[in-house]
This record gives sequence, C-alpha cells and structure tokens, in this order.
Amino acid sequence: MAVDRNLWEARGAQQTPTGVSVAIGWTAMMAACLVAAAMFSRSEMPGRVLVVAVAAGAFAAVVPDLRAVAAVTGLAMATFVGFLANQFGELIGGDGAWSYAVVIGFGGVLGIGYRFMRQVRQVRREHAHSVPPQVVAEGPLPGGRDVTVVPPDNAFDGRRAA
Repeated sequence: MAVDRNLWEARGAQQTPTGVSVAIGWTAMMAACLVAAAMFSRSEMPGRVLVVAVAAGAFAAVVPDLRAVAAVTGLAMATFVGFLANQFGELIGGDGAWSYAVVIGFGGVLGIGYRFMRQVRQVRREHAHSVPPQVVAEGPLPGGRDVTVVPPDNAFDGRRAA
C-alpha cells in the first residue's frame, strides 16, 4: 500500500501538526485564564467564563483541525473548573462550575460553525467565478421540439429556473 505523503502540498496547503495546534491553543487558553483571573474576582464567574469562552471560540474559528479544537476546548473547561472556579486544580462540581464550563464548550462550537460558514461562502465564491455564464437558447431542435435552457435550481449565484 502506498501513502501519498505530499497530499497537503499537492493541494497547495500545509497542515499544522495536531500537537503543535494543541500546544498553541493551550497557551492561548492559559493566557485567557490569566486575563480572566486578573479582570474578575472569584465571585464574578460569568465574567470569567465569558473571557475563556470567547478565547475558545476564536481558537476554533481559526484552527481547521477539529481534534485540536476539541482537545483545547476540553482543557480550557478543565482549567476553568480547576483553577478559576475552584482552587488548586480540584475538578469538583461545587457552585455549578461544570455548568459554567458548558458555556466554554458552546463557544468552541460557535467558532467551528463560524469557520464552516466562512468555508462554504468561499467555496460558493470560487464556484461562481469558475462557472461559465448560462446561455438561454430558444427555438426548435432538429427533431422539431422547442427547448429552453435555463440555470439549474441549485446554482450558486442565486439564479433560479422558475
């Protein structure tokens, strides 16, 4: 069995290894946790979780590797519960810490959705520029039938047949 090791290079893109993406994301989440701890006191959990959730969403919107996004979001949730909600890394659910951590996961999901929608829009733009304009031809064919050619119903540029 042959393996094409240059698959990403053939497509014109370089993929960052998952471990490197996780390390970068983990560093960003630690910075977000430090910023949240500096900005908000222990009693202001919604503010702390908002800072970490925005950071997780921003990371998910930028990084294409879903494994790295899942790992970083999970680590951010555990860090929030262990150090921002509780002390000394205790991953216990006191004061609804895990219910706040779900917001961080939701931020990651929103970031993934934003990235997906951005990719769909880019593909539609590329497809719209690569498709030749549709020609409308009316009149009889050699067999005597009248034919009208119109764009299909699933055209990316918004034109419809009816």
